[in-house]
Amino acid sequence: MSYFEDKGVRNVMLSTDQMGMNRYFVGSYHTREEAEKVQQQLVEKGFPFAAIIDMEVQRLLCGANCPYFKGSGPIYMQPDRKTQQNSVYFDPGKISLNDEATALLNRIAGEMKQSATARLNILGHSDGSGNAESNVELATMRSRQVRNYLIGKGVKADRMYIKVFGESQPVAPNKDEFTGEELKDNQAWNRRVELMMVEEGMATPMADIK
Repeated sequence: MSYFEDKGVRNVMLSTDQMGMNRYFVGSYHTREEAEKVQQQLVEKGFPFAAIIDMEVQRLLCGANCPYFKGSGPIYMQPDRKTQQNSVYFDPGKISLNDEATALLNRIAGEMKQSATARLNILGHSDGSGNAESNVELATMRSRQVRNYLIGKGVKADRMYIKVFGESQPVAPNKDEFTGEELKDNQAWNRRVELMMVEEGMATPMADIK
């Protein structure tokens, strides 16, 4: 994944198809025009063989060995957890921190203490369950939970900034776009709080949410 990041391509999702081949996807788009713009951007960034996959066409044409469909539904790609090392994940409807989350936050707290000029952007996300307003509220509470834990570890509050996105920026589809079925595994990736450390002067601080 770092290979894509080095070329400025983010939120790449990995899928291993039925034939054992790794396939890398960059987003899902409602119109071909949108997809063509992204394809051109990928070509300019050094990926000359970037291709557009029309999932509806694949559904109609593919047989049992289709690399994009398994049974009657699409093979959805899930982000590799190793590429999400600075994200805290939550159970459905919960704001509590598990052991994995606290271990990550302990590391972040240590890194913040080592740099006197670093600032931490805390980005709150949710899955697509429930309505948009409640998801923003839930993502806000999760972000505050993360910040409060770090304050308890000695990180000053004025060095941390919260921005909440709710369900608006999933890293994987929350639902099957054809059947509307909820994709529980994907939703688990979307219930997250991302942590971005920036050195002073490198980025404009985000508006803080108290």
